[in-house]
Amino acid sequence: MTTALILAVLLLVAIAIWQMGKIFEFSQMTTDTSTAQIANDTDNKNNGYLLFAFLVFIYGITIFSFAKYGKFVLPASSSEHGVEYDQLMWISMAIIFFVQIVTQALLHYFGYKYRGEKGKKALFYADNDRLEAIWTIIPVIVLAGLILYGLYTWTEITSIEEGEDDIVIELYAQQFNWTARYAGEDGVLGDAVYV
Repeated sequence: MTTALILAVLLLVAIAIWQMGKIFEFSQMTTDTSTAQIANDTDNKNNGYLLFAFLVFIYGITIFSFAKYGKFVLPASSSEHGVEYDQLMWISMAIIFFVQIVTQALLHYFGYKYRGEKGKKALFYADNDRLEAIWTIIPVIVLAGLILYGLYTWTEITSIEEGEDDIVIELYAQQFNWTARYAGEDGVLGDAVYV
């Protein structure tokens, strides 16, 4: 597995270097249009199909990963409070996946739909205050809800209700060790001698 990761990283570095070389070559070009590399309708059509192929690939790899490795995502809680933390985690992940699915599908769809074609002019749209307000307010509301739910969960976990069956324990943290003292029958700790 490590070898495959190293090879993948080396391949990506090689692609990045190749792309930087192409950018450098493009920046050194003159204004002579006879040698310019201009995308034509076939290039744009192929890029549109590649966008859809990549969309199918990322959704396919996501589904495969959850099917094959889903049991490793969030194992069973080892504490009674872990269930509440896990629920908060699943809610956050559901929101993230929903947003990712919608935005990626729209990105790839519009990338294909509005690909360059001869005679087609792009519309310059400076701004839309209503649209900007919508995509600002919705994340604010969602994040505020997650934060409030997290604070509620934290408050529920950390609130201590005193009862008759409580045990008074004094813990001292030491390097690689814990020292614990328990209260007696009266529920009161005696004097301690620190050495």
